[in-house]
Amino acid sequence: MTTNQQYIVDVPGLAQTVSECSPEPSHSGLLERVRSFDPLSEVKLATTRGGDGSHYFVRRKVITRSGETIHSDHEAWLKDQLTQDGGNAGATYARLRKADLFLSKCEITTIYLVHDRGTSNPAEFLQVEIRLEVEIIDSHLFLKQPWLSPKDLQDLMDIIIGDSVPLDERTWISPARYELQSVADVEMFVRQAEELEAHLRLKAREKHYRVSDSNGGAAANRGWEVLSHDQLFPGWDKHKVKHRRIFEDWGSSSAGRSGARICDHWVMKMSDWTDPTSKIRYLSLVPMWTFKQKLASVDPRRGDAYAHYGKLQTLDRRVKVPFAWYFYMLHGNRVLDGSAKRVLTDAEAGLIVLPEHDYQVLLDWRSSSYGF
Repeated sequence: MTTNQQYIVDVPGLAQTVSECSPEPSHSGLLERVRSFDPLSEVKLATTRGGDGSHYFVRRKVITRSGETIHSDHEAWLKDQLTQDGGNAGATYARLRKADLFLSKCEITTIYLVHDRGTSNPAEFLQVEIRLEVEIIDSHLFLKQPWLSPKDLQDLMDIIIGDSVPLDERTWISPARYELQSVADVEMFVRQAEELEAHLRLKAREKHYRVSDSNGGAAANRGWEVLSHDQLFPGWDKHKVKHRRIFEDWGSSSAGRSGARICDHWVMKMSDWTDPTSKIRYLSLVPMWTFKQKLASVDPRRGDAYAHYGKLQTLDRRVKVPFAWYFYMLHGNRVLDGSAKRVLTDAEAGLIVLPEHDYQVLLDWRSSSYGF
């Protein structure tokens, strides 16, 4: 984490209000409470991630049948147990598998809320992330019939999660609860990403490289040739950072021109990380679609020009956004980049009709492709 997070919006009292809400499947009560805060008066539910057992904390509690917590960290607890047995993993397993103990599982659902500021800039929205935690008794301690006799701590860890507790016996360890993770100004996040990229590009321009041709010509005939970064990679900094490009592409293409708002169809997974060695800070952004139904993938190698483009248009109709297929190509596995290349080729050959503004977006992408 960094203290220079200009994109984080401080909403006094919001965290406590969120934690006091009673979780429910529709999250309607949560929305009502969040909307009571002025900066978020028009907030709406965009999407959720998790909630199907696929997202959970790695750390588990060790629980008795009556629900008493023996330890809040099963890894630390198991290490202590092994120490008590003098490092004899077989003895630890033989002793503990007879105990009537269980492991918990804390399942996580991330709830994404968005507040669209309604400007001409698609990035002008606030994004609220709230975590819903549900902790249950999940499994017995240890497999009853492991495929190997444990020799060390790692072997014990490999078999500590035993048979699952039947669904009708899975009880909550503690009540489900909401927890506010962040309120982020997406436009400010993109601006900071641009500032960091500008700094990195400046550093790159200062670099010089000693090079020779593949046959050693420069070195053999006149010594090493010294080239700047710009000379070695001409046009490398022609385009803006992809954090900005996705929003500009939305605004200038049929997607934005149709009136569709990007935050109704995509939320942004944002991360802020500083390399502990180089001290270089990185802001990354990955778009995640909000469409809840299954989408068929498009294979750019199959069908003629009309059939291929027709499948892309079918995707657009399903999500109700023209040119949406392009953004699904930027991230995800529904549309491959081969589709963008093929659409350009087919449009230039006169086989399909492509709006000029979408053609320009694809041309720009072809000159410097990007994705997430």
